[in-house]
Amino acid sequence: MYNGIKTLELSEQELADFYDGALKVDALKNQYLLLKFEDKIVDKFRYDGSKFVKLRYKEFDSQILGKIKPRNMRQELYMDLLWNDKIPVKAALGIAGSGKTFLASAFALQELQNGKYERLVIIRNGIPVQGVPSLGILPGDATEKLKSSCMFMADIIGDFFFDNFLQSNKIQITYLGDMRSRSISNAIILCNEAQNLNTELIKMIITRVGENSQIIFDFDLSQIDHKNFEKDNGILSMVEGLQGHEMFGIVELDRIERSAVARLAELIK
Repeated sequence: MYNGIKTLELSEQELADFYDGALKVDALKNQYLLLKFEDKIVDKFRYDGSKFVKLRYKEFDSQILGKIKPRNMRQELYMDLLWNDKIPVKAALGIAGSGKTFLASAFALQELQNGKYERLVIIRNGIPVQGVPSLGILPGDATEKLKSSCMFMADIIGDFFFDNFLQSNKIQITYLGDMRSRSISNAIILCNEAQNLNTELIKMIITRVGENSQIIFDFDLSQIDHKNFEKDNGILSMVEGLQGHEMFGIVELDRIERSAVARLAELIK
């Protein structure tokens, strides 16, 4: 699958030719280019449709989370994508613990704090994890029922801030069945665990994005929880249809950064 990243291993002469503009490199719009020399990544660019734009290292001071900076090179690309206002449809593919949801959430909360957007809208198709039986019907109103599926946000910012943002409607958790006929403006929309959506659902979600809004899809194709989404996967359809479009960008994250313990999962075959 197209992952938004192209890596070129170049000789010293080819590298010089690239910087001089003499080396032609094909790329899709908003695709990232990594230049490799002697087995090391030496430079990073994003293709804007006419030229390769050199990436600058990004970090920011979150009012809630403190200093946020990329922990690896792929996260640098992702942060560049998140902060690009010209790309309103963003996607992050990555293994569990790679930072795709954390960085999207940190970015969204900072933009809320800065007053650029009015709210963060979280969408998740809350189907049971494959191999785990359902707990049945949960008590409470709609927000309370949905809150349990979005506890990743409480893990990131803490229960106090999560509850405060929910009560003030700065964070809204939306039931997928209520998305039809909505128009979500002045918001960042986070579609979490988007691998569990079919093509029609992806299309329906995108058509809900209103003025001055952007949407972020995060997903892990190794964690599809229903066979129906293996036969008709909306994320695969979206990436195939939108790759190279000026309003779409995607980055694949490939390293677990949650903790040293979390990285042990990679050793289990």
